[in-house]
Amino acid sequence: MKQFVFILILGFIQYGNLKAQIYNNPIAAKQSHPELEITQIEVRTNETIISLKVTNKRTEGGWFCADKNIYIKNSKGIENYELIKSENIPTCPDQFEFAYSGQSLEFKLYFPPISDQIKFIDFIESCNNACFSFYGIILDNEHNEKIRAFEKGFELYQEDKKTEAIPYFEKVTAKEITLDSHIYGLSFYYLTLIYFELENQEKAEFWYNNLINSNIEDKNTFIKELEKSGIKK
Repeated sequence: MKQFVFILILGFIQYGNLKAQIYNNPIAAKQSHPELEITQIEVRTNETIISLKVTNKRTEGGWFCADKNIYIKNSKGIENYELIKSENIPTCPDQFEFAYSGQSLEFKLYFPPISDQIKFIDFIESCNNACFSFYGIILDNEHNEKIRAFEKGFELYQEDKKTEAIPYFEKVTAKEITLDSHIYGLSFYYLTLIYFELENQEKAEFWYNNLINSNIEDKNTFIKELEKSGIKK
């Protein structure tokens, strides 16, 4: 009987873990402290855990703490979720003193569970001095990967590595649009432009027509820009 109860409890724990949604290195539209990064957000049925890492950039000294007044806010709504507890980080005015430049401190902050319908959150420390903030954190793993792919493709395009940039822009357009973003229209734009510059008329027309027939927001803006470059249907 005891063994059965243990197995049953273990099953509930495993089920709870399966229900958790994990976002590794989520992207934020804007943040205050470049030395502070969100390494993971885990949304469970009973809590939300934000894991962070802060790296000391100062040549001498350096300290960090977390205020007790920290909250998560739905970027596109009014819901607020206040900090419940912290782990491995002093609560201000107590401080963690860095021993050397480049040293990192990893810690976790715990909040109530947020709705799985929320896809953008703000993460804000409300205090009087050097408060951190993140705005527009994306809770969508696929979309975060597409943003990284776009950024890499754009970087290669700027370096005039056009052929190498193509797969990254194609990755953005490979699946259905998950969240509204300018990266979709820009990816169609750059794919069309790259093939036009590479004098591959067939592929340029293919991507141009895909852009025209898409439901991308502000697609007419990208079409007009392509027309300025001499690309027309």
